[in-house]
Amino acid sequence: MTKNFKSLKICMVLGILLISTLLVFTTASSARLLSVEPIIKVSPKRPDDNIVPKSGVLYINLTTTFELTGIASTWVKSASLLRDSIVTINLQVQEDYDWIDASISNQLVKIKLSDPQPYVSELSLTVTEKAPAFTQGKVTIVATSSMLSGLLVTINEKTETFDVPFEVGYWPVVNIAPVKGTLKQVGPTDTAEFPVDLTNFGNGMTKVLIEVTDMPEGDWSVSVPSSVTLQSSDVSDEGIKDTVNIKVKPPYGFGFHNTRKSFKVTFTPIYIGQTVASPELMGQPETVTFTVQSVGFSTGTGFELPTIIIVLAILFVGLYLYKTRKRK
Repeated sequence: MTKNFKSLKICMVLGILLISTLLVFTTASSARLLSVEPIIKVSPKRPDDNIVPKSGVLYINLTTTFELTGIASTWVKSASLLRDSIVTINLQVQEDYDWIDASISNQLVKIKLSDPQPYVSELSLTVTEKAPAFTQGKVTIVATSSMLSGLLVTINEKTETFDVPFEVGYWPVVNIAPVKGTLKQVGPTDTAEFPVDLTNFGNGMTKVLIEVTDMPEGDWSVSVPSSVTLQSSDVSDEGIKDTVNIKVKPPYGFGFHNTRKSFKVTFTPIYIGQTVASPELMGQPETVTFTVQSVGFSTGTGFELPTIIIVLAILFVGLYLYKTRKRK
């Protein structure tokens, strides 16, 4: 009887010790005796080029790293039960402008605690024509790491934000639209006028250079303005359109005329602040061919008209004298 009583006492003591041990570990775990703070870094590779509206995608590499801080960080990575755990970091994009579209490939980053190798993702950017030329823009990346819990240790969740800079390039696009066609018929003493609408669809203030590149032979005269400046549509809808008049005067010498001539006018958009010839600041030249048909009789001008009058007067006087003598 005494022996059984001693065995019961031993079992009771062991049970109490086991329960106490479990309570200690549970309390310690709940209290997070080892709470470790992580550090997240997302480093963008600076792009070599700027991003031009409607001209493809700009790709930027993002390198994500994850480290633990504090005196217990080395033990957690090398000896704790969490050492072989995988930390998951979610990368999200915040678009700071309404004219940008951004996305991340491999946005779910996975890094092993015991071997925290850098993880490379790819950011893709496109912009619309509303993106102002030469804007120094940015995309915000929000990185959030998951929480990991183990025996006596917890790695806290962490959220960091990072800015990815980029520059918007110049997109020179001007629409050239003859208002009343490119063919006109006029008299020799008249002037043919061709109104042309110029509309800036690009993303920056643009000067359009206007040049006659193929003049007709003879005494034809072509008059065009040397340039016109158009406002950018990202600033205002006013000033993005203008109308230029191209004037053509055919020869008007004495006699009957029936001549058709064609000539070419080239329109070249360039950035308004351009000081040197730079291909990326110059748009594609557009050439328009205009044709004028000169039909009709011209009495001429200048010294020609008095000469004709004098000749007619001499003929008239001569004819009068001839008839007068004949009657005698």
